[in-house]
This record gives sequence, structure tokens and C-alpha cells, in this order.
Amino acid sequence: MQQVRLESVRRKTGGRIHLVPRVPRSGPLTTLCGQTLEADSFMGVDTPANCANCIRRSKDQARISGAFFAQEEGSELLRLSLEQAKTRRPNLRVLPTPAPEKAKPEKAVVWPAAKPPEEPVPDQAGELITRGFKPSGEGVWRSPGGVIVRLRRHGRSWRFAEIVFDGEVAVTRGDSGVRIRAGDVEAVPEGDGYVVRIKKKI
Repeated sequence: MQQVRLESVRRKTGGRIHLVPRVPRSGPLTTLCGQTLEADSFMGVDTPANCANCIRRSKDQARISGAFFAQEEGSELLRLSLEQAKTRRPNLRVLPTPAPEKAKPEKAVVWPAAKPPEEPVPDQAGELITRGFKPSGEGVWRSPGGVIVRLRRHGRSWRFAEIVFDGEVAVTRGDSGVRIRAGDVEAVPEGDGYVVRIKKKI
């Protein structure tokens, strides 16, 4: 799988070198360890990071994903996901079915730790139709087919931010916008946003 490249930054007055998704040309930024650096107080550097918190969090895919979307760099994650899907080649060899105890998955998927909801699950969470999904933390939902949908707060509501799936993803563009299908989940453009739901069976 392709790795997301993080950039190094530090204050102009010196100090520890932190990690960020991208070093912006202007405006404030938030480092991977949660520090906010004001505009014109930082600069990008080529030196490797030495902030222990940034280095530790750079191994957490969920934190990196959140940092990219917080800095409006989510399109970079979508590009890497599409490139990964293009490079996959199906295995067309016919093999005898192995015994269940010998079957080994190609890649283990690590799910976020599930947190039980404190309130009854609503029928809809912003742009997500929750029927069939299970909550896996704040703004994180999981489908029966193993698709993770992340939502981002937009005012008092939730907007679709990211789909994570270790399998085939189809992205098609139509008259109404870009439609995404991943496993048993589809994201359909509607108005100026999306409706994310379990894919309807034909």
C-alpha cells in the first residue's frame, strides 16, 4: 500500500520539528501532535521530525486521515486510494479450497475500537443513512461488509468525509456528480452534498 507522505515543520524561533500533512503557504496550521502554529511563525524544513508525539501519531492511520481532512487535503487520500485500486490485479488461478483452519487472509484490517452508543442510534446522521451500519466511535460507522465511513461535523450536522475499504472501489461521474461504491456501501450525490447508505440490492 502506498504511504502518505508527511512534511516537516518547525517554529522560526527554533525548537522541535513536527509533522503536518502539508506546509501551507499562509495561515495557521495544526501539527500531528495537536500544537497550533500561528501564521508566519513556522517554516517547512527537510530535516526528519524529532517530536515524539508526532512520530508516534504518524503510525496511526486514523489520526493521519483526520489531519488531512482537517487541513482540507482529503483529495490526496482519495488519489492514493484510487491509485492503489488500479494497481491491484485479480488472482484468476483456480485453487483447491483449503481447510478453514489453514486459510489465512492476505492482509489484516485493524478496525477502530468500537464504543457502545450512549443514546439510541438515529435513523440518519447527517448525510449517512444509518440502517445496517454499526457505530465505531464519534463520526465513525462500519457496514456489515467491512466498509468504514467517517463523517465530519459541519455546523450542527454531519457530512460524509471519507470511505475506508480494503477491497474494490468504483468511482463514477454522472450528470449529478461523482458516485462512489465500495463493498456494500454507496455514496450518491444529492443537492450540494451526498447520501451515504448500504447499497440497494437489485
